[in-house]
Amino acid sequence: MKRIVSTFLLLTILTGWASAQSRGSYFFENSLLRSKLNPAFAPKTNYATPPILGNLSFDAASNIGLRNFIYPQDENNVLFLNDNVPAETFLSQLPRKDPYVRERLESDLFGAGMRIGQDGYATLAISLVEYGSVSLSNDLLRFLKTGSAGTSADVFGGGSLRMAAYAAISAGYSHDLHALVEGLRAGVRLKILTGVAAADLRIDQIGLKFGEEQLSASIRGNGSLSGIGYDPEGGFSFKGISPLSIGAAIDLGASYQLPLEGRVESLELSASVCDLGAIRYRNSSTALGIDNSFSFTGFHHIIGGLDEEIDQMIDDIGGLTHINISEKEHFRYALSPSIHIGATARMFHDKLNAGLLYYHAVGSSNLMAACGYSPLDWINLGVNWTFLGPANRLGFYVECIPVKYAGFFFGMERASWRRNSYHLPVRNATDSFSFGINILFGK
Repeated sequence: MKRIVSTFLLLTILTGWASAQSRGSYFFENSLLRSKLNPAFAPKTNYATPPILGNLSFDAASNIGLRNFIYPQDENNVLFLNDNVPAETFLSQLPRKDPYVRERLESDLFGAGMRIGQDGYATLAISLVEYGSVSLSNDLLRFLKTGSAGTSADVFGGGSLRMAAYAAISAGYSHDLHALVEGLRAGVRLKILTGVAAADLRIDQIGLKFGEEQLSASIRGNGSLSGIGYDPEGGFSFKGISPLSIGAAIDLGASYQLPLEGRVESLELSASVCDLGAIRYRNSSTALGIDNSFSFTGFHHIIGGLDEEIDQMIDDIGGLTHINISEKEHFRYALSPSIHIGATARMFHDKLNAGLLYYHAVGSSNLMAACGYSPLDWINLGVNWTFLGPANRLGFYVECIPVKYAGFFFGMERASWRRNSYHLPVRNATDSFSFGINILFGK
């Protein structure tokens, strides 16, 4: 359990360093990035993504920050378990839902997109993707601070940890369906996945019961590992890549341009669902199981046997975290899908746009309002405000896409601009960041 708490706090800190994917691009019709959010979207130019300098995106969602666990005391900072931190202060800052940190990192090793005929657009990409999620039970944190679960029951959940790293080869195609319905466009993207490593761990139940002469404790959990080894003495370690871990996923999207008259010249309605799929990991898969209990009924042999009873009690308490290890052939890891539903109004010959976007990503739902301005056909400038989700956050988006040579984009969304001396988020650690350089060619 100590390792789960430590991992949870570590992920909370890491999200402050790499401040997913900027969704400010969603509202610009000529943007290169937005085809990743909806495969129906087609850029206005051909492009190629070079290695190393290619597209990079990071997405983090959480409902906590450093201020939930670290408190100032005089000139120092102390953890929430410190006796000088009142329990009421710590408990009042816990979120209503169980604390969690989720993140997703994607980097394109290679990418390309080009027009196919008058109505089609095809894309190809080779990417590396990493996803991580850690959650802890509010009742567990209450118990760690106050010594009781804070509920009438003596059984509560402990938390979970999910992680996956994989390579993806994706091929997409978008087609204008004006022959069927004027303004309608649809797209699909197929992905072949090769698993690198994965972990799916869960503490299902922790039981604690105190009596005048009895202490009882139990812990139940299970998990699966692939490409990751576990040793009771050395902990977790990376075991290597295996081509036998394979999977598949699909992205689906559609958009509809509704022409209007007046100041609002058109209204674009769109929807997509991405990363519908799973990976079957076969790389030295390991099953982990925790099913231990401990019961202590007091010292009955005070004379002569006290040392033995204390030693036995310490061994029993340590045995609570004992993990049973067994080999398994494979295990299935389901991807975390994302959903986007948007509406964009365009005005003044497409120089100005205003949009609203609902999206579900890295396990949380959000609602964003955005406004964009394109002073030239190849420059996009946008600001956005996400007002529903794990945290309110302000963002911006900048893109330069001339017809030829090189183009770039940069986008960012941040919930808390307040950072400590190590640039770690003090409040909510929900951030997004995207950057990319692409070679442009064609008419």
